[in-house]
Amino acid sequence: MIFSSLTFLYIFMPALLLLYYVVKNNGYRRIILLIFSLVFYAWGEPIYVLLLLGVTGISYIFGRLAKTTDNAKKSKLFAGIGIGLILAVLVFFKYTTFILKSLCSVGFNINVPNILLPIGISFFSFQAISYIVDVKRGDAEPQRSYLKLLLYISLFPQLIAGPIVRYKDIEKQLDDRHVDIAKINDGIWRFSIGLAKKAVIANNCGVASQKLIAIDGGANLLGIWLGTLFFTFQLYYDFSGYSDMAIGLGKMFGFDFMENFRYPFATTTATEYWKNWHISLGSFFRDYVYIPLGGNRRLQMRNILIVWVLTGMWHGASWNYIIWGIYYGALIVLEKYLLIPLGERLPKIVRAVVFKIYFIFITVFGMGIFLFEDGLWKKLGYMFGVGIKEVTNIYVSSITTQNLYLLIAALLFSLPIIPKLVKLIVGNKAETDKVYIAGRIVKTLLAIGMVAVSTLFIAGSSYNPFLYYRF
Repeated sequence: MIFSSLTFLYIFMPALLLLYYVVKNNGYRRIILLIFSLVFYAWGEPIYVLLLLGVTGISYIFGRLAKTTDNAKKSKLFAGIGIGLILAVLVFFKYTTFILKSLCSVGFNINVPNILLPIGISFFSFQAISYIVDVKRGDAEPQRSYLKLLLYISLFPQLIAGPIVRYKDIEKQLDDRHVDIAKINDGIWRFSIGLAKKAVIANNCGVASQKLIAIDGGANLLGIWLGTLFFTFQLYYDFSGYSDMAIGLGKMFGFDFMENFRYPFATTTATEYWKNWHISLGSFFRDYVYIPLGGNRRLQMRNILIVWVLTGMWHGASWNYIIWGIYYGALIVLEKYLLIPLGERLPKIVRAVVFKIYFIFITVFGMGIFLFEDGLWKKLGYMFGVGIKEVTNIYVSSITTQNLYLLIAALLFSLPIIPKLVKLIVGNKAETDKVYIAGRIVKTLLAIGMVAVSTLFIAGSSYNPFLYYRF
């Protein structure tokens, strides 16, 4: 198990930041970050630090081999071997048990081993792959220092739940980073937002979701829809909250990580939604799978479906994730070739209403596929009234009423309403402007308040999972 939230917040992080800011030399700062990153990972799974070191070693060796040879075929071969070895490691740890259980379900008598899934293996494996590909393509230079490459792959803010940071985007930052008061202030602000998203909203949405879906085993129409809606918000605030914390921590150390979420619930189609949800994963598959397969140039429908099957598999070793990937792949194809062209013929207001209703339905239903790992078809049937015991009952009404404020807050903060209001009031002010300085002070005070409130929620709750740790 990774550090408890409070241990991380009040012991690990202050100790690291103190050491990092006291030391001014970038070389020593890299060593400090590397040591703390490895300790962070080893705290819960010491043995898998060796796996992390090994995956880094594979990418280091084969990245250099792919770049140093002048023979194009050999270069491609070395890159392919390196990527293949990393994928083999990922498949072994993540999919062996699933594959063997699937074979047992169709009649094979196989002893299924219990293979523990290393935390964050999907994330650091993809980062190792991105290094090899970026070097092979000439988008980045091969890293001469194994320790610098290890820092890139093991950097703790984004190690276990992203965003997926590509090597070409961070190559120069490994050697040259600038940290000032403004950047630290921005980092603290972003971190505190992510922490509040997680501790205040995501965890409470998770509790509400579990209670609603548990009613009559889920055989309650309103209960299962509301429970899935709360899970939708739980997953969003859990994952976007972690991404905010990672981006904020990165800023505190001088790194600039890519944005991973841009208000996906403000969109109206699956296509738009996936341009704004888990952006780092979508761009990874676009650049390293979709475009090499032919992208929009040839066999586009096939390419979309392949990417989405892989996206589903990336999320987990279970059939519901694969079905979820196929579901979104099919929706995106359907939108591209039918729904969006038809929608363009409708009046603007009608189109906006129709597509918003459509979006809410497909998103919540899709989250049902994602959520219901056990008893998938039965529970999806409940969502359409098949096998339900009742439409609603007093318990559903009671839980919904108790959490109505939470549902309103979750909806409000998932849309870009507050940022637009702030921009409208403040506008673009120069750094010397009094409004700008006052804004910095207010943000700092709000950040302290969010951390304090989040601490109270964390200390008072036994339910504090990070959902994306298991992916």
